[in-house]
Amino acid sequence: MSKDLEPAAGSRVANAGQQLVDRLLTVGIDGFGPFKHADESAREALQGRTAEEAVRVLVRNHVGMAAAQGFVTNVGGLMTLPISLPANVGAAYLVQTHLAASIASVHGHDLHSEQMRSAVLLCLLGNAGTEVLKKAGVTVGQKASTQLIKRIPVSVIREINKKAGFALVSKFGTKRAVVPLVKGVPIVGGVIGGGFDAVATRAVGAFAEKTFRPATQDDFMVLSVQAADDVVLS
Repeated sequence: MSKDLEPAAGSRVANAGQQLVDRLLTVGIDGFGPFKHADESAREALQGRTAEEAVRVLVRNHVGMAAAQGFVTNVGGLMTLPISLPANVGAAYLVQTHLAASIASVHGHDLHSEQMRSAVLLCLLGNAGTEVLKKAGVTVGQKASTQLIKRIPVSVIREINKKAGFALVSKFGTKRAVVPLVKGVPIVGGVIGGGFDAVATRAVGAFAEKTFRPATQDDFMVLSVQAADDVVLS
């Protein structure tokens, strides 16, 4: 990539990332296509089941949806962005967001909270979400409990979301992959197959369960937030 192209590429990806985040935090949580609001999906999964059983049902259903070949065509149009993403990448992110949000709701978390919605978003990045937090000025140990995440100021949460969006748009490719993207050249939808999407969705479900389940003493790690106004949480 030439030096002249790099700033433009970064700007286009950042803009696309912000729009992707907006879609995921609304459509992915509030419901789309075959999915109801994540709260409602959680309530249905909990009927006659423990939280652990409900999570297993949610993971199984969402993994099946991610693997379905026809699903990409049905919802790919939702992900119209300034740069072209593979249709199934957008679809997979929506499924994974809905799964993580449903698991959060199973464990009693408020999906109207900006902090919890951001935590849902970070589940899509798995362990890489720690780097996103660091870039936004948030330092965590091996795991940041949801109780600590809830204390992050909204201004910092919005910065986290911006950086998470950039990371999600870039996640499926290397820096070289950005070149055709910024030119608006679609990537063949079959590049990331249903099998890969299913495995990735299962991983997101496992990460979300670890993130949102009731914390134990071992889960609490030191978290500090250094915001622009020098607010520090610990």
